[in-house]
Amino acid sequence: MRMTIVFLLGVILLAGCDSNNDPSPSATGDTASPSTAAKAPGQLVRVLHNLDRTDPQCDGEHCARVSIEWITFEDQPELNQAIENRLAAVLVQQEGNATHDGTIEGLAEAFLADAADMAMGSQGWSLSARLSKESRRGDLLTLRIESHEYTGGAHGNPAVTFFHWDLARQQRLALDDLIVPGQQDTFWALARDAHTQWLDQQKLDQNFRDSWPFDQTDQAYFSEQGLVLLYNVYHIAPYAMGQPELTLRYDALEGVIRDTYLP
Repeated sequence: MRMTIVFLLGVILLAGCDSNNDPSPSATGDTASPSTAAKAPGQLVRVLHNLDRTDPQCDGEHCARVSIEWITFEDQPELNQAIENRLAAVLVQQEGNATHDGTIEGLAEAFLADAADMAMGSQGWSLSARLSKESRRGDLLTLRIESHEYTGGAHGNPAVTFFHWDLARQQRLALDDLIVPGQQDTFWALARDAHTQWLDQQKLDQNFRDSWPFDQTDQAYFSEQGLVLLYNVYHIAPYAMGQPELTLRYDALEGVIRDTYLP
């Protein structure tokens, strides 16, 4: 039984002060890079952790590989613990034969161990992840988490998730926490309308609509236009259509999303 790891938390944020445009790091190997930049009031200073490993028993051209980057923040112990807890909780979708200790390093080694157990069948196995800061609006920090896992077959498994953190309250927020209590039905009615508009824009027939009906998602982020709902592959559309996004405009969200999180 192989182990399928769906990695939903890795990062590409360069260690440094809080910024919307972060260059990609070039460091390789297992590293942790603290910031040396001055910290202004309210700024978050990032520390980049980089893990890059291949199967040590493989010397071929297509060895299994794990490449992970993630961040912690200086002087943010609760946020850092929440990130690590979230990471540990979502790393493994199906446990295989390899044992692990629940750490990032342990799970990476378990992935490689499962690949080694598969021998030739594991050639080309890979697990990679990238996280960038989607936005920071006041006390709301949103991280965008992208991952890709390949363990054979026609294609790999991409995934995106969002991690929201309220810096003032020092707690992680789910999408439901952004919605005014009692307004969930209104919110999802708006989302359903946006889904219908998306179907119309794509000129999708009734057979598609019956086969891929509307559903709720936990993945959301704030854009310039509104709150965007993101759907991973196979959720409301086939793989070939990628990851559909539905935008709920801000003017429709007044009284539905908490004022604290609206622009």
